[in-house]
Amino acid sequence: MNHGQLAQAIAKEFFLSEPDAAAIIDSILAKITGSLRKDERVYFRNFGSFVKVVHPGHKVRHPKTGQLIWIPARPDVDFNPAKGLLKAKRR
Repeated sequence: MNHGQLAQAIAKEFFLSEPDAAAIIDSILAKITGSLRKDERVYFRNFGSFVKVVHPGHKVRHPKTGQLIWIPARPDVDFNPAKGLLKAKRR
C-alpha cells in the first residue's frame, strides 16, 4: 500500500475527500518525523515502535584497491513490531 492508496482508503472509510485524507496522512508523518528528529520514541499500540539510532562510523577496506576508507556515522530508524502485529493472522 502506498500513500495514494492509503489516502483513498481513509477517504472512503471516513467520508472525506482524497486531498483531505492525504493532508491528514502528511500531517501524521510530519509529526512522527519531528518526534524522531528529537530522538523521541514513537509507539503505536498493537503495531510497533519507531526509534532513531545512529550507526557509528567505521573503517572498511575497498575491495578493488585494498585502501582503508572511513564510513561516517549515519542516522537510521529502527522499527520494532508489537506482539499484536506479529500475532495478526495473514489474509
